[in-house]
Amino acid sequence: MNTNISATNVARYFLAKANQEGDLVTNLKIQKLLYYTQAWYLVNYDVPLFKEPIRAWALGPVVKEVYDEFKAFGSSYIRYAETKTEAKPFTKDQKQYLNEFYDEFFKFTAHELVNMTHNEKPWRDAYKNRGEISRQSMKQYYSEMLHEQNGKK
Repeated sequence: MNTNISATNVARYFLAKANQEGDLVTNLKIQKLLYYTQAWYLVNYDVPLFKEPIRAWALGPVVKEVYDEFKAFGSSYIRYAETKTEAKPFTKDQKQYLNEFYDEFFKFTAHELVNMTHNEKPWRDAYKNRGEISRQSMKQYYSEMLHEQNGKK
């Protein structure tokens, strides 16, 4: 794991990309994108993308550090001023992963993403205890999901 990468780095990368694509993002949506980014990175690379824990809150997974950074926007779209350095912390492979992930997941609305997480074991199990969603549970659940999907093709 590159311990220099934070969830905030990932969020800023997505916000800059959203600006370039003309997409709008709320804090609610960025939280779910961070969760799925971490989960699928664990499945694909066997290491976490960023260091912060993901907590199980009522509206789904949350990285508190990123929530705090953008909470001033409430439920409104985040107005993000690009610095043009958003891609700097990432390797070429990580940028490719983030771009492919963005293209796959950004089409979902915040509420679709909330519903998806609420129907999946990692969030449900962690929410019962109001705790952290373990990386192990994420990796296991989504690895099994991938295996089932590949078996049906």
